[in-house]
Amino acid sequence: MNLDEIRKKIDETDDRLLKLFSERMELCEQVAEYKAKNGMAVFQGAREKQVLDAIGEKSAPKLKSASRLLFSQIMEISKCLQTERLTEYQGVKTAAPAENPVIACPGIRGSYTEEASFRVFGKNARIIYSDTFGEVFEAVEEGKADYGVVPIENSTAGGVDGTYDLLGRHDMYIEKRLSIPVKHVLAAKTGECAVKKVISHEQALHQCRGFLKEMGCETEAAENTSIAARNVSLSEYGGDTACICSEHCAKLYGLTVLKKNIADSSDNFTRFIIISNKLRVEEKADTISVCLSLPHVSGSLFRLLTKFSYCGLNLTKIESRPMPLRIKALMPDRENFEVIFYLDFEGSLLDPSVGKLLKSLEKECAYYRVLGNFRDLDKESGV
Repeated sequence: MNLDEIRKKIDETDDRLLKLFSERMELCEQVAEYKAKNGMAVFQGAREKQVLDAIGEKSAPKLKSASRLLFSQIMEISKCLQTERLTEYQGVKTAAPAENPVIACPGIRGSYTEEASFRVFGKNARIIYSDTFGEVFEAVEEGKADYGVVPIENSTAGGVDGTYDLLGRHDMYIEKRLSIPVKHVLAAKTGECAVKKVISHEQALHQCRGFLKEMGCETEAAENTSIAARNVSLSEYGGDTACICSEHCAKLYGLTVLKKNIADSSDNFTRFIIISNKLRVEEKADTISVCLSLPHVSGSLFRLLTKFSYCGLNLTKIESRPMPLRIKALMPDRENFEVIFYLDFEGSLLDPSVGKLLKSLEKECAYYRVLGNFRDLDKESGV
């Protein structure tokens, strides 16, 4: 046979497969009805193992693994169908936006986080400043602030570990997300400074590591770029110390800019999240963020991704982090869970199909929490 003839045979085979697949899904719907009437769970582990073992025995040796994979996927789709039929949609209770809100912001005047706060809440925003990210979370959790603004990732340095750890330790919700360009400068008390040490936030130091390597000077991490600038302006480190901050921040604290645009990447930006202790879903909310645990066994991530694909939901981010000890202590089988996954996907909690999916994840995952349904302001600004 030539290639066209072979392809014709493949098309005919695909047609038969599609017909058989449709018949199988119709039978799965009957299974779902039976389970609903008899109060049975969707997942029947013993039955699934029995089917896959039988498939492996019937398959040709060279197709054994491929056959198990194919039928594993078919069974995952079957479970998704049954879950959709058996899960009752429950509406989401959300809070109203805070009026004349107080904003918690890490650092002091002149920080990049302050700039992000002004972009969201306006130049007249009522901001209270905190020394650390943790204090921002605590201020929001205790009701001293309505919202908090913290960085979560940078285009050069990656995720901000401290923020992810805090999201795991505090019951916070993300309400908005935005990115701002980061233009770092090297600044000092005077223009004649012979720089021996550079201080800044660890993320800023990381974003400028190529420049700092060429300088060959000592570095020291500070709580924030603006705090580093203030301390240099007060000569707390001596006349041979410079800082990395924004040009605006340098001018604010009377520093001299020694060099501009020192980040390794010219397209350097930091993404910030707006957090709240209440779940709020705006009409324009377009992104959902969740965190959950998966057992440390083969195929667990594959099965999770199948659920999202079945529902037609676009996953925009998936990231794993070491599981916080506070969460791990709650796990029924601690040794089987090592990481926690953070997922972002497009959708709304007000969508019944999304609600059903998340309800099923809540039942199946040993740990699961919605982190928010928020507006991704980057989409609106074209970032």
